[in-house]
Amino acid sequence: MMVEPGDKEMSADSPDLVCPETHLPLEAASAELLESLAERQRRGALVTIAGETIDELPTGAWVRGDGALLYLEIDGIARMVIEDAVNLEEEGPAAGE
Repeated sequence: MMVEPGDKEMSADSPDLVCPETHLPLEAASAELLESLAERQRRGALVTIAGETIDELPTGAWVRGDGALLYLEIDGIARMVIEDAVNLEEEGPAAGE
């Protein structure tokens, strides 16, 4: 059986965005977290889990439901690839809040 795009309806309680690896829901990052990410980027300390330094200033971010990773938005485009995720656990428990 072939499923065509648009055949699957999302229920009202389904999240709009999910982590591409774990499928946990994603929530928009708080203003405080975005400022922290911008500061890390200015210091050259904003690095993906693949080890790549982020040269562009994040314009937004999506935090995974468990608070362990986030996915950056650069110029309004979400980078929803696991290799481009940023580890929040290095920053301590308050990093994802």
